[in-house]
Amino acid sequence: MTTVLVTGGGERLDEVVSAVKATGADVVVVDSADRLGEAVTGTIFDAYVQLPVAMTPPEGSLVSKVEQFLTQGLLSRFRAAATVLPSLAPEATVMLVGGQTNIDVDAPDDREARVALMRVLAHALRAERAPERLTVRTVDHTWTADQIVARLSGGGGEAPSPSGGDEGIGKAYADWRAEVVGLMRVEF
Repeated sequence: MTTVLVTGGGERLDEVVSAVKATGADVVVVDSADRLGEAVTGTIFDAYVQLPVAMTPPEGSLVSKVEQFLTQGLLSRFRAAATVLPSLAPEATVMLVGGQTNIDVDAPDDREARVALMRVLAHALRAERAPERLTVRTVDHTWTADQIVARLSGGGGEAPSPSGGDEGIGKAYADWRAEVVGLMRVEF
């Protein structure tokens, strides 16, 4: 039987969990980052659906609001993925579902930057598991629960690999990981 981990919050959580359960999979649901570590201990997951976390409107200046949005929202996804990664099966599928938008309409927003950070997370997950073939997909907030589950199981119009083979992908990510880990100093 397939075991699927679903994390995140808000209304989408219940929709996605129901759609995953309808496939007959065992589902572990975690709606709080505080419980994630204990929830994944001792379980191997065939799939992981990471939904956006629910956030409360931040207080303070625009700078502090953006910082809170990033650290409690978008960047918390990296911490969650790092916690889950050791519990993923070698051929697991990860779905990173977008939708983490700045909840303060007055705060600046850069959709392309948010999408780029999700892609960075996807690449980092693949690289961490290279040369294993961890499948990581990113989808945006417009995807329905049924579309997410269809894509999770390999449906939904899978695009062919641009490199032509899994072996090349694994080697490329292994090389990328070696370069990143080998960096002695990074300036931002």
